[in-house]
Amino acid sequence: MIEEQSSSLLKISKGYELLGSSLDANLLAELQALASNFKNDALHTQNENRLLRIGIIGQIKRGKSSFLNSLLFNGQDVLPKAATPMTAALTKICYAQRPKALVEFYSKNEWGKVKNLADKAFTKQASYENAFLEYQANKAISQKQGVFIPSPAKPVISDEEKASIELLNMVKSSGLNVAQYLDTTISLDQVNNNDELVDKLNNYVGASGEFTPIVKSTELHLNIDSLRDIEVVDTPGMNDPIISRGRRTQEFIGQCDVVFVLSNSGQFLDQSDMSLLAQNIPNKGIEDIVLIGSLFDGALLDEYHKYPSIQEALPAITTKLNNQAKSNVDKVCNEFSAHHSAEDDNNQSHLMSTLQNALPPIFISSRCYDLAIKPEQSLNEEELHTMNLLNSMFDDFTFNANTFAAVANFKKVTSKLDTVKAKKEQILADRFNNLLIGSKREVKQKLVQITDDVTYKRKNLLEGDVESLAKKQQAVVKRVEAGTVKVNRVFEKYSIQAEKTLTRLLTDINQDAIQVQQVQSQSGSREESYTTSREVSDSSWYNPLSWGSTRTVTSTHYRTVSYTYASVHEAVSKLESFVGDTSKAIYDVSENAIQLGLFKQDIKASIKDMFDFSDDDFDPEMVLMPLNNAVERITIPAVNLDLDAHINTIRQQFSAEQVEGDDIAQLRTEQARVVALLLQDISVELKQCINQIVAKLAEEQSNFVPSLTKDLVASVEQLKQDLTHKEEVLKGYDDVLQKVNTDLATLSTNL
Repeated sequence: MIEEQSSSLLKISKGYELLGSSLDANLLAELQALASNFKNDALHTQNENRLLRIGIIGQIKRGKSSFLNSLLFNGQDVLPKAATPMTAALTKICYAQRPKALVEFYSKNEWGKVKNLADKAFTKQASYENAFLEYQANKAISQKQGVFIPSPAKPVISDEEKASIELLNMVKSSGLNVAQYLDTTISLDQVNNNDELVDKLNNYVGASGEFTPIVKSTELHLNIDSLRDIEVVDTPGMNDPIISRGRRTQEFIGQCDVVFVLSNSGQFLDQSDMSLLAQNIPNKGIEDIVLIGSLFDGALLDEYHKYPSIQEALPAITTKLNNQAKSNVDKVCNEFSAHHSAEDDNNQSHLMSTLQNALPPIFISSRCYDLAIKPEQSLNEEELHTMNLLNSMFDDFTFNANTFAAVANFKKVTSKLDTVKAKKEQILADRFNNLLIGSKREVKQKLVQITDDVTYKRKNLLEGDVESLAKKQQAVVKRVEAGTVKVNRVFEKYSIQAEKTLTRLLTDINQDAIQVQQVQSQSGSREESYTTSREVSDSSWYNPLSWGSTRTVTSTHYRTVSYTYASVHEAVSKLESFVGDTSKAIYDVSENAIQLGLFKQDIKASIKDMFDFSDDDFDPEMVLMPLNNAVERITIPAVNLDLDAHINTIRQQFSAEQVEGDDIAQLRTEQARVVALLLQDISVELKQCINQIVAKLAEEQSNFVPSLTKDLVASVEQLKQDLTHKEEVLKGYDDVLQKVNTDLATLSTNL
C-alpha cells in the first residue's frame, strides 16, 4: 500500500522533471520533496506503530512466565522464572532475525538507594538488639526491686528495606564486583540460536544468576515467528523499590495496545494485586485490559470434590470465580471512591472503570495447555504430577488433549488478541489514509501554483513586449522598495505578538507549578505485631530449689494502627505530568505564537496596498505571482523542548513507594526543590525560544523585499530567454498545463 501510493506520487513528480525547463525550479523541488516526504512519513508511521504492544502485569508466583511461554512460544520454557519478587527484572521481548539480548544494570544512584534502604534496616535492627541486651541485663535487677520494664518492640522493616537487604545478600554471596557494571548496558549477541541466548540470559535474570540482583531491565530479541509484529513488556511482579524502574514500567505499559492482568483464580484481584495495578498502569492511555485468572487447574483441584462430575464442576467453579472476581473488583472500587480525594478519584477513575468493563475474567491454565500439546513421554515431573492429580478427580473421567485444551482456555485469550490486533490495523489504516489525503492535498496545491506560474509566463510570452514589461516591472520594484516600511511594520507587529504570547505562557507555567509543589498526605491503616512480656512462676512443687523462681513469657499480639503517608509515585507522577504538559504547551504555543496564515495575509495586504488594482493598465499577476512565491518561503520555527533530562533527574530523587511521618515533610521539601529547578531551566529555555523566533522573524524581514524584487526582475529575464525559442517554450508550457490538468483530475478522483 505504501509502495503503491508512494510510487503514484513519485510518478507524478518525476513526470515534471522532463518538463523542468518550463517550470520554476523552486516549485519543482518542492513538488519532488512532497512526494519523497510522503514515503518517508508513511514508513515512519508504520514502523512506529505497526507493533502490537502487549503488557503483562501480575505478582510473582501468578504464572506470568508460564502464561507467556504458552501464549507466545507454544509451551517452550523461553522465559526464565525469577527467584524472588525482587529479582524480577523488567523485560521487553520482540522479534529479530538474529537473537540477542540487551541487559541494563542499575545506575550508581539507584544502587546507592538500595544500599541506603538496607543500611536503614540494619540500623533499626542493631538498635533493637542493643535495647534488648540492655533489657535482659536490667531485668533481674528490676524484678528484685519490683519494677516492671517492658521489653523493646521489634522494629518494623518495610518491604522495600527487606528487598534491598535481599539484593545486597545475593551480591555478597556471589562476590560480584558491582561497581564494574553499574551505569552500563551489555549486549549478549555472540549466540547462534534462541536456546543459546536463553542459556546465557539465565546468568543475568535466572533464579541463581550471578548478575541477577543488579539487573534493572532486559530486552530480549528472539527469532520466533510468533513474535513478528508483536512487542511484549513483562513487568516486575511487585511494588518496585527502584522508583526509576517503576516509572520505566509505566512508560512501557502506557504504550501498550492491550494489557493482560494476571491474578490467581482462587484469590482474584486482592489488595496486593490492586496496589500493583495502581503502581504500574498509567492514569490514561490504556485502551484494553484483559483480566486473566491464572492457575485455574489449582482452583479446580481445590473445588472438584463438591461436584459429582467434571461436566458440572467446570461451569459451576467458573461461575463461582466470576462472582468472586466481580465482588472483589466492586469492593476495591467502592473503597477507593470512599477513601480518596476528588483529585485522586479523577486520576484513577479511568483504571477503575476499565477494570469493571473488563469483567468477567478469562480463567486459564498454562499447565493444562502444556499437557494438551505435549506428548506424554516428554512431560517433566511436575507436569506428570499435575496430570495424575487431575485424572484422579473423577473415577469415570480421564483427560485427553481436547479436554486439557478446554480447561486451558487459551482460545479465548488468542481471540482477544486477534480482536485488538484488528483494531490496531484499522487505526494504522486510518492514520495512513489521513496522511495520504493530506499529502495529495498538498500536491494538488503545488500543482495549482505551477499552473498559475506557467499561465503567467505563457501570457507574457504571447504578448512578447520585453521593453514594456521591463518598464512596468521597474515601476513595481521601486514602489515595493519604497513601501518597505509597511512590510517591516507587519513583521514587527507579529514579532511583538510572539514575544508577548510566550512571556504570558511562562506566567501560566509558574501558576501551574504551585499545584505541582503540593504533596497530599493520606490516611491508611495496617496490622502491626508487637510483643509483651510478663514474669510467671517457674517453681515446681517437686523441686524445692526452684521455689520462688520466675521466668519471662513473651507473647506476640496484633493490632490495627492508623498512619499518615504520602505517595512518592503520585508525587513523581505529578512532576512528570507537569514536565510533559509544559513541554507540550511550549511546543503548541511556539508553533502558534505567530499564526502563519494571518501573518502571510497581512504581508500580502501590505504589498497590495501599494498598487491600484482597478487600474486597467496595471497587471495584478505581475505582483501577485512573485508575491505568493516570496510569502510561501517564509517559515517560523516551532520549538520542541527536550525535557527528558529533567524527568530522569526526578526519578532518582526518591527511593520508596510511600513515606510516613517526618519523611513527608522531606518529600514536600524535595518536591518544591525539584519544581524550582524545573522552573529555572524552563524559564531559560523559553527565553531562548523567544529569542529564536524573534531572530527568525528579523531574518525573514531583511530577506523578504529583496527576495520579492528579485522574483520581479527574474520574470523579465525569463521572458527575454523565452522569446529566443518562443514556439518551443510555448509548447513546453502547454505540455505542463496539460499534464497538470490530468494529474489534478487523477488526484481528485482518488481522494
